[in-house]
Amino acid sequence: MPTYGKLDSFDESEDWTQYVERMEHYFNANEIDEEDQKRDIFLSVCGKNIYKLIRDLLAPAKPGTKSLADLTKLVKDHRDPVPSEIIQRFKFNSRTRHSDESVRTFIAALRSLTEHCNYGDTLNAMLRDRLVVGIKSDRIQRRLLAEPNLTFEKALEIATAMETAEKNAQDIQASGTNGTFQKQINKVSKSYTRNNSGNSKQGDCYRCGGNHLAAECRFKDAKCHSCKKKGHIAKKCRNKSANGNLSENHREFKSRFKPRAHFMEQDESSESENEVYSVFHFGNKSNEAYKVQINVNECEIAMEIDTGASVSIMSEDTYKEYKSKFRIEPTSAKLRTYMGEQIPVIGRAIVNVNYKKESAKLPLLIVKRKGPNLLGRDWLNKLQLDWKDIFSVVGSDNQSSDLNVILEANKEVFKDELGTVKGMKAKIYVDESAVPKYFKARPLPYALKDKVEMELERLEKEGQIQQVEFSDWAAPIVPVVKENGSIRICGDYKVTVNAVSKLDNYPIPKTEDLYATLGGGQEYTKLDLNQAYQQIELDEDSKRYVTINTHKGLFRYNRLPYGVASSPGFFQRTLENVVQGIANVLVRVDDILITGKTREETS
Repeated sequence: MPTYGKLDSFDESEDWTQYVERMEHYFNANEIDEEDQKRDIFLSVCGKNIYKLIRDLLAPAKPGTKSLADLTKLVKDHRDPVPSEIIQRFKFNSRTRHSDESVRTFIAALRSLTEHCNYGDTLNAMLRDRLVVGIKSDRIQRRLLAEPNLTFEKALEIATAMETAEKNAQDIQASGTNGTFQKQINKVSKSYTRNNSGNSKQGDCYRCGGNHLAAECRFKDAKCHSCKKKGHIAKKCRNKSANGNLSENHREFKSRFKPRAHFMEQDESSESENEVYSVFHFGNKSNEAYKVQINVNECEIAMEIDTGASVSIMSEDTYKEYKSKFRIEPTSAKLRTYMGEQIPVIGRAIVNVNYKKESAKLPLLIVKRKGPNLLGRDWLNKLQLDWKDIFSVVGSDNQSSDLNVILEANKEVFKDELGTVKGMKAKIYVDESAVPKYFKARPLPYALKDKVEMELERLEKEGQIQQVEFSDWAAPIVPVVKENGSIRICGDYKVTVNAVSKLDNYPIPKTEDLYATLGGGQEYTKLDLNQAYQQIELDEDSKRYVTINTHKGLFRYNRLPYGVASSPGFFQRTLENVVQGIANVLVRVDDILITGKTREETS
């Protein structure tokens, strides 16, 4: 019987799992089914180092008494112990694409790192996120972030296509010179061939026509007087022929490649050929675009916010609808697509813009194209938009209507004030033999005094705290500065009640629990509770333990405060009791997470 292939001894530079896989393929190819025979072949070819390792690990037992599966597992556990899931996930989330690495090579490396991450059903979502974050290409990253309902497969397809298109574009640009440009590199010389005769010489520089390398040309940063672009001079300009018209090669290139996705720049002499701004896809409705109502010359116009557009534009359809309101004038401004196609500009108007309490006189270009009206960077620099209102709800009219119905039906829950959990009060259990602890108020930085006083006044006005004259328990305060500059007052209870109270060890869900419960959902909702702990009232006997000592005197909490060791566990138990029995709902401290197959399920 012929033998197929050859099974070598194990090389230390090879991965053990890979070696075992090759061995299994060898057995299958040669129809070796007998388990004892497989084991004996393995022991005879594995090499002296591996054989000695097996004998040492099995001593006093002999390798011949074990099965092949036991032997390979023994070596694997010794050489490649199962790594820490935390470390493997850290490596995965830290991996970014190298400068010389293709997109598919990057994805292959990411897949290799996920072997011990145990992502389960969330694997594709994690790969998608890592691809978008670690792609190391602003152009591809912006395109991926603009894609609605992005999946991993779609992200890989877009990134690969854009990478291929960029390489093809470079090849096309490189082929624009006369003849074939070849470069051969060795240790001591470089040669360049520009004709078919086989003679090697330095080629003509495509920037100026000189007999030197383009990379060494002194005109590489010069601006062409013909096309106004950087990188060459007028006599070597490929975009225009001698009479100033488009060359035949450029015209043929534009006719063959019609852009589908449109990119726009304002064609000014101060801009280089690489400064191209993404605007929109003409003629198609934008998916989930951020829009804002702007009063332009007393006309309410919906404008799509586009931070990639250098100028603000109005479509021809909108202009025709409000034509009598606009006085346009000729303009020399030019808009062109990424492929160089010029977009017709009807004219320019100086308009009165009103947005909420702001008003300004701003320029507006009217274009001879269909599509959305764009609010570009020139207007964004002048208007202070209400981003909170803009980002509040983005979706279809039906989705907005559904949300409004939910908010209206539960307005008591969503009103902008401190709520209260009904039928439940928090109790702090302190050892009866504990000696009361009283600490003086700590000095505060002068920069924080006013803010602390304002916060104390707010808490007292809302009934969260009340001032007292005497207390046998008192903790100093720790003012925490939040991101918005406001102050959160926390009692330093680790020096008082935390040291003598019974800790509520109710478990907080781990990240793995979140994935297990929320896995398989298509729609997700997160409810973030405002001033979470303060929504639970304190038992009357427990209030004295959480007295705080400030430069304004003693204050006693009426609600469950931050800083008490039992607060997270008590709050977690309380909320879980509230949502108990509701499917696909999970509580993690002050966040309520909801999932479902449809939007109706999550509502």
